[in-house]
Formats: sequence, structure tokens, C-alpha cells
Amino acid sequence: MSKKRKGSSGGPATPSPSRPAQPPLPVQPAGLRSEPNGPANEPAAAQARPAALSDGSAPFELIRFDKRLKWYLGVCAALFVLLTLAKIHPVSVAMWNQLIPDGSSPKRGLISGEPRQIRMDDYAVSTPWLLSQVNNGLPDQNETIGGEKAPVLVAPAKHFSQLFKPQNWGFFLLDAERGYAWTYSFFIVFALLGASFMFLLLTRNNFWLSVFGGVWLLLSSGTQSWVYGPAVMIGAVGFIFVAAMYLLYSTRWQSILISAVALAWLMMVYALILYPPYQVPLSYVLLAILVGYVLNNFDARRMLTAWPVKAGSAAMTLVLLGAAFLTFYQDIKPTLDAIMGTVYPGKRSELGGTGFIGNWFSEYFSWQMNDRQFPAKWLNSCELAHYLTFAPIIIPAMAVSFWQTRRIDWVLVLLSVVVLIGYVWIEIGFPEWLAKLSLWSMSPTRRTQVPFGIANVMLTVVYLYFLSRVDRREKALYTAIGFVAVVGFMVYATQLNITDSDGFFKWRQVFVPMLFFIGMGVLLLPTWKPAYRTAIFCIGILLFLLPNLRMNPVAKGLSPITDHALYRAVKDIQQRDPAARWVVNGSQYISYLVTATGVKLLSGVKYIPARNITQVLDPQMKRDSAYNRYAHTVYNSYIDPQKPDSVIMINNFEDGYLVAMDPCSPRFKKLGVKYVIFDKQPQPVEIRCMKEISALGGIHIYQIND
Repeated sequence: MSKKRKGSSGGPATPSPSRPAQPPLPVQPAGLRSEPNGPANEPAAAQARPAALSDGSAPFELIRFDKRLKWYLGVCAALFVLLTLAKIHPVSVAMWNQLIPDGSSPKRGLISGEPRQIRMDDYAVSTPWLLSQVNNGLPDQNETIGGEKAPVLVAPAKHFSQLFKPQNWGFFLLDAERGYAWTYSFFIVFALLGASFMFLLLTRNNFWLSVFGGVWLLLSSGTQSWVYGPAVMIGAVGFIFVAAMYLLYSTRWQSILISAVALAWLMMVYALILYPPYQVPLSYVLLAILVGYVLNNFDARRMLTAWPVKAGSAAMTLVLLGAAFLTFYQDIKPTLDAIMGTVYPGKRSELGGTGFIGNWFSEYFSWQMNDRQFPAKWLNSCELAHYLTFAPIIIPAMAVSFWQTRRIDWVLVLLSVVVLIGYVWIEIGFPEWLAKLSLWSMSPTRRTQVPFGIANVMLTVVYLYFLSRVDRREKALYTAIGFVAVVGFMVYATQLNITDSDGFFKWRQVFVPMLFFIGMGVLLLPTWKPAYRTAIFCIGILLFLLPNLRMNPVAKGLSPITDHALYRAVKDIQQRDPAARWVVNGSQYISYLVTATGVKLLSGVKYIPARNITQVLDPQMKRDSAYNRYAHTVYNSYIDPQKPDSVIMINNFEDGYLVAMDPCSPRFKKLGVKYVIFDKQPQPVEIRCMKEISALGGIHIYQIND
């Protein structure tokens, strides 16, 4: 036996993306850098028990916090602080300079890039909600956002649940603009670190491949086009996986206890995202990597080390999670009941099978599309946004590799199962009983494509590591067959997109991308060993994804809203009369902007219908199906001399409804409406009960007479 070296970390050098990990000299490790002091009286050989699919001599270890990883953490922390303090964010708030111009510069609040009109969910819905909350002192109830405690679910609010919404903490610590920047800076860093840490475990501390995996998920158009919406889920899934594995495999009681508390907190973070269309499929992805990792690294002795501490810590996790969730549920139950009782999204139930196969591979040709140019049948650029997928190459390649080596990676197998289930759900669908039992009924196929794409990226990163650690026989014939198969698949995917896009794509446009991805696909064949395979693949994917950085603008602060002439005019009136209710007659965009001021506004976007208002407008609830939903609410004038005080409420599109009524209706007085904003010069009959107090171009503000 070789002589044990004093102070040896016992772990192999972190492999580079282009070079497989080299087996260390056959020495007994003195310990692991991430677990420097093994369990008492445990033999060193037991601590170094290899994973089921290892090279046979590399010791097991958790995350290795070496100098590179510490530098990476430092860079991410610095990025977070810099972006936050500088008020930098990627939201298209500068669209307000164009939507309701007030004479200011169209570049107000914009550092570089162009604002994206398609992202109205950000600049016209969530941002005004956030500012409404800030301007009202972050209350847990705000009828402008919706009934019950809607703000607790969708915006920062003074509520204990904000402990589990770290993206909102900036609003409690900083001013509104820096709090806003905090949110998006957190999304970026949380996703990068959560994904990278997850891949560090899945690739046994392959640093560069793990960082690449995090960057790939962050730069993908599925993340960028939705302005980092999926980022918090990516980060949460990654950190939940890491915390669970530390709880199971760590041999230090300090790490075990910290992991238990972190796991309870992270699971609440994930639960309170409250977006089942993403959460349900991603939960299956998380389950796949948890079970796969344990099967790959099953070591009963290590897992049972300090078992009383682990059992007690696991129980503590359940107690903390249960107490936090029960407290939240009891307080917010009326709000959740109101949501579940809505037509949309509460009554939404899906059976799958409504996706379109062309979108599986449309990311290969994403350079040909933008917010203004995309196939008409594909709805819009955001719905089209996806993640690069190589599963049609990887899954058959895994079968070939197993046939050659008789070795199996359970993480890859279970991720492949989830991906295949995703294919079936999107294109074929499930029986009703299975859709409901599995909860996939809560994930419309258009939404499933994001977690489905995330699973595909994870599959590819883990597969790249798999190729670097399994000894395979090179077979020229098999490689040639594989090359032909890859070419055939890419030609099929290309023709599929041309056909499915109704001629939007032409062969001359997609030929070069097709050749590029043929090259990427060939690198994934298991029957040959090209030099620098992983490095070439990673660099190629990063070069392809880099243009996505231009997808969203680089913006600073919220001046396109807070310095807008209409915002300032409404704020001035509100400061003198804070209790009054308002309504906008006409333009929904004016309603969005006025929402940000913090006034009590009847029009605008309502997460949940405010029943105290709808009961006055529709006492007998005859039109409940029109407004009992998440909805964009628009008010217009309707005066019928034959039927005074008539109120018409109709659905004018899927998530919106129109209220047509007399601006001088006594119902408005009953509701305490005192100010009416018209998007154009009103007719005399519309304003017979009010007087004009301000005019801003074509926008007129009237006060209802007492």
C-alpha cells in the first residue's frame, strides 16, 4: 500500500471540460476537502467509496469549495451588488416613453438595447403592481391588485411569507428602484449558483462543465425571453437538490443541521412561487435527479453515518416546513379559495396533446426570429422561446453506450424518462384520470415546454460528463452509422420547422444552423473519442447563445413611470385626497400606468376579482363568469336613456373583460369613485356630473361633484 501523504485532500483534481478526470494514484485519502473530518472511527476506505458509475478509484465527495469555486462565488456576489446599487435591470419599462409619450426622451431610463412591447406582463402589470405596493407601504391587501390578500401572492407585502421570497427583500431594505433591481439581480445570481452547485454534484466537481451548465440555462431564450421568469425555479430546484444530498451524505453534524434548515426554507421558496404550470413538471425533474443520484452513489455506510443526527434533522425539516406552510395556508386560505374558484386560472384543467412538434427543435433556428418576426401560427416570440434539446440524439446514444459497456447512469436514465413523458404530454396527452392524479393537468402544454427544455439541458450536461468517465470502444462503423443518424435527424428537424412555420423559414436560412447542430450532435456520439469534445461543444453552445444577451434591454431605474407627467399629476391629486377611488374610462394602458401611483383603481389588471366592487356593479352575479378570473379590466361609457344605470360586463378576450356603464352612475358614488380619467375628450353627457381638474394632451382628469 502506498504511503499516506500528510494533508492530502483525497479528491481528484477537478477535470476540465475537455479532459476526463484522471484517476488519482491508488492512495488512501486522508479526508475530503468538503468533509475534512470524516465520521468517527470510520475507515478511510469507507469514506472513499466510489460511485456506482465512477472510474473505480475516485473517492466520493460532495461539493469541493476550492479556490476556483470561491472566486466564482465572489464574482456572482459582486455582480449582484453592482447591478442592485446601480439600479440596473432588464425590464422594458422604457416602453412607457412610447405607449403614452409625455414629451420626454424616448430613451429615458434606457442604457442600451430596445424595450420589448411583447413583455407587457412585466412593464404594464407586475411593475405597476410593485409600485402600487411601495406607494401604499407594502400592505397585505390592495384592491387595485385584487381581492382578498392578492398582494401577498404577487408582490412584496408586509407578511411573514416574504421570508421565503428573497427576490422581494430589496423592497424592505432599499428604495423602490434599487429594490426593483435587487429582484432581477437575484434571479440571475440565484439561477447561476443553484444550477452550478447542482451540476457540481452531478458531475463530481467538474467545475467548468458545471458553470457552463448554469450559464446555458441562464442564457437560453426560454429564460431570457420570459425576462428571467423561470430563473427562480431553476435556482430553487438546484439548491433543493444540493441541500437534500448534503443532508443524506454529509458526515459532519454541522453540515447536516444547516442542510436541514436550508432544505425547509428552500422548499417553501419553491412552493410559494405558486406557478403550477412550471412547478409540476420541474418537481418530476427534481425527483429524477434525486433518485438517480442516490442510485449512482448508493453507500449505506456513509448514508447511515451519524444517522441519529440525520434522522433528527430530517424530522426538523419536516416540522419547519409543515409549520411554515400551515401558518401560510391558514392565513391565506380565503385568498387561495378565491383563486381556485375563478374561471381562470382556478378551473383550468388540461389533458395535454395540444403542443406542436416543430417547437421542440425551433431553438436551432432562433437567430432567424425576434419579437416582430416569427411564424404567425406560433403565437408570439415568448410562447416560442425554448431551450436547445439534444434528447433525440442522447437517448439512443445511451442505449448504444449501455450495449457497449453494460454500465448505467441512473440520473441520465431517469431524466430521459421525464423528457419522454414530456414528449407524450405535449403531443399525445394523458387520460383524464392520469392527468389529474399526476397533477400534469395543471400544466398547459405551452407552459410545459419551459420545464421540459430545462430537463433537456440538464440531460445534455450530465451526458457530457458521462462521456468523459466511461471507457468505450471506438468503432468506426458505429460512428459512421451514428453520423448518418444525426444528419438524418437534423434534416428531419429542419424540414419539420419549415413545414410547421407555413413557409416562414426557407432552406437558405436554415442550412447553416442545420450544419452547425449536425456538428454539435456528432460530438455527442459515444462510439468515438474526439479530442477536446466537451470544450468544443461548450464553446459552440455558448457562442450560439450569446446573442440572447441582446434580447432584453439594459435599463436603469423606473423613471419612465415615476417621472411620467400623468404619474406625477395623479400622485399630486392622491396626496390631497388619498381615500378616493379612481377609474379610467378607455385605454387599458392608462390604467396600467395609474395603477403604479398607488391610487384605489377600479380598472386595470386584477389578480382576483375584488368582490366588494363587483357586488355593487353586479349585485345578482349574473355576469360572474365574465369577471371571475385573472383579468385586464377596461371601463367604457354606456348610457341608455331607456334603461338608466345599466351595467354591461362582457369578456372581450381570454383574460380580460369590459365594463360598460354611465360615468355618472350612482354606483360609482356608492363605491366612492371620485376621479375619472378619460383617454379622449368626453361627450357632455358623460361628464354632466363632474368637472375637469387637469388635462395632459388628450388625457383628461375629471372630479365627480359631491
